[in-house]
Amino acid sequence: MKRSQREAAMRGSRHLLRLALPAIRSTGPFEGAEILEEVPAELRFPLWRAYRNVVSWALTAPGEHPGLFPPGAADDLRSFLRLGQVPEGVREALRVVCDLLDDPVATDPRRVSAACESMAEWAERQGSAPATALRFMQAAGMCVPNDPRIAYRTGSLARRQAIWDIADLWFRHASTVGRRSRDWEAHATAYLALGNSYYQQGRYATARREHLKALRVGKRHGLREIQGRAYHDLFAVAIEMGDMVNAETYAHRSFQAYGPSHPNIPTLAHDIAYFWNTRGHYLRALPVLQALLPHFVQPQDRIRVLGAIGRAAGCGEQRAVFQAAWTEVGRLAPGLEGASSLPASLLQLTYGAVGMSEWELAEAGAEYARRTALDREEADVVAEAERTIVMIRTRETPATRIGNRMDQALEEQAETLARELVASLEGQIAGVR
Repeated sequence: MKRSQREAAMRGSRHLLRLALPAIRSTGPFEGAEILEEVPAELRFPLWRAYRNVVSWALTAPGEHPGLFPPGAADDLRSFLRLGQVPEGVREALRVVCDLLDDPVATDPRRVSAACESMAEWAERQGSAPATALRFMQAAGMCVPNDPRIAYRTGSLARRQAIWDIADLWFRHASTVGRRSRDWEAHATAYLALGNSYYQQGRYATARREHLKALRVGKRHGLREIQGRAYHDLFAVAIEMGDMVNAETYAHRSFQAYGPSHPNIPTLAHDIAYFWNTRGHYLRALPVLQALLPHFVQPQDRIRVLGAIGRAAGCGEQRAVFQAAWTEVGRLAPGLEGASSLPASLLQLTYGAVGMSEWELAEAGAEYARRTALDREEADVVAEAERTIVMIRTRETPATRIGNRMDQALEEQAETLARELVASLEGQIAGVR
């Protein structure tokens, strides 16, 4: 960033984002060419021209808006709206663009931004126009560069498409604008988003740095939910970095920051119980998973928890609980063929059967997991299922059935957390009833 750009940013320029033009990057022969490639034929040129006009207006200083578009610039677009079969959400957005072309001075930037968001959402729903969605979402952010939440949404869309450098730019912009406007929640949320972006790329040390920044902001400004989310994310990063002591500590602190009635508790409980399962602390994980199950009513969600229950119960030698989980998974599985949750859940259940040395049952579960993973082309699950089948056929039992004990203070902390999670989960269900 040049000196003049830094100074503009420090002054709080309305056009801060136009200092960061690498966010607008075309992979085609000219700006916005992807729109012409992705959207239906009848919409291509109207949407492309709308995008180009909005970006041109957003990147022009307000003092230069008079005369930016020639008289009658909106005539062709209005004719198209009268004649064409235009999706309703797109139609309303294009009407706003017509107003912009008629009067680029008086048009409210937030109206134009909202219109661009509508077109981005429409493009994303198509499933075949990801570049178009991102272009219009970036245009929305350029119209109101001092709105950190739109910048955050833009970064999130880029992250979903694994366009990491663009996601990074928009999240950092959201953080900067949030800090300048003293919107501490937006400031910290952008740090969390950055951290999660790095986490998805496997850059765990960098992710940890961003999450710690969010945590500091959350503590400084008393944002309990931000603290809970930051500790939750730090918990996940610690696991990937092999820092199991800190993982336990972060899990406990996340629960404390959220409080027992927070809606994120079921997700946190699931992640903690899964962690305990992988560490061999099955009897600690099992009651948490059993208390978690009533929170999930959709079959594709329930089967994940049932798989984890089966693993904890089988490896913890709770045969009746394992059998109940196996039976319920068997009932749900035929209706979930092709669902993303099925292969991994079957594999979890298989580990429980292995833990009890129920070899025939385990092999049947592993084969089913392998077959469903092949159908979904999930190479990692296929490979894990095949390794498990070899282990089953050679009668190789896990090295340990129950995890090694930790430092006594951490052990007591984990046991306390398990009881608190169960009480919280049961209390939330009771409150709903």
